[in-house]
Amino acid sequence: MPISKESILRISRLARLDLEAGTKFGASENQVEAFVEQMQRIVGYIDILEEADTVGVEPLYSPLQLTAQSRPDVIVQEYTREEILRNAPEQADGFFVVPKVI
Repeated sequence: MPISKESILRISRLARLDLEAGTKFGASENQVEAFVEQMQRIVGYIDILEEADTVGVEPLYSPLQLTAQSRPDVIVQEYTREEILRNAPEQADGFFVVPKVI
């Protein structure tokens, strides 16, 4: 797929990049041409990847075989309410007191 200078400038406007010559932060003509060449190499590499035969190849979601770790579901109360509230800067009636947010 050929990439033109106009398509690079259009993409730059969509990405809110200022590549237009003559603007405050605009790129020089050489810089725009360098972007065109780089984009053509990227698209060319993607074209090469599309030529690979992938018929019958399962998609690889992760290089690692992950299994869900499970543990017994046992209720364990490690701290009491009083122990937790002891660290609160302010408390009232067994609850944390926080600033009102409106």
